[in-house]
Amino acid sequence: MGLRVEQNDFGYETNVDNHPNKQMSMYAFLRLLGVFIFVGWGIMFFTVPLDLNHKSEWVHVKGIHLDGKMMGEFFLCLITVGFIYFGLLYLYFKKMWGKTFLLISLFCLGVIDGLFFFFSL
Repeated sequence: MGLRVEQNDFGYETNVDNHPNKQMSMYAFLRLLGVFIFVGWGIMFFTVPLDLNHKSEWVHVKGIHLDGKMMGEFFLCLITVGFIYFGLLYLYFKKMWGKTFLLISLFCLGVIDGLFFFFSL
């Protein structure tokens, strides 16, 4: 007298999800980080009442410290820097620029930034 085991085949398949969780790519992460940085920088212009005086010291400004010319220059700078940032990201990740070209372009931008700083004094 043996043990009797029946196999039932119901004709359906079980769905097994073997899809790994999608991870954010480095390009998407740096784009998202750039959006947060530049949006925060733009909001900070209106919310933080700090300014530099003629001695290059931080001072707290009471009242409205915005005028049209200063706001235009700030947002022109913000748009220009954002264009450079997202442009370099695109060139590095999508056009497969080498790390050497990217670092050379960043070095040139740093030199130009230093020259503009000393010319503005």
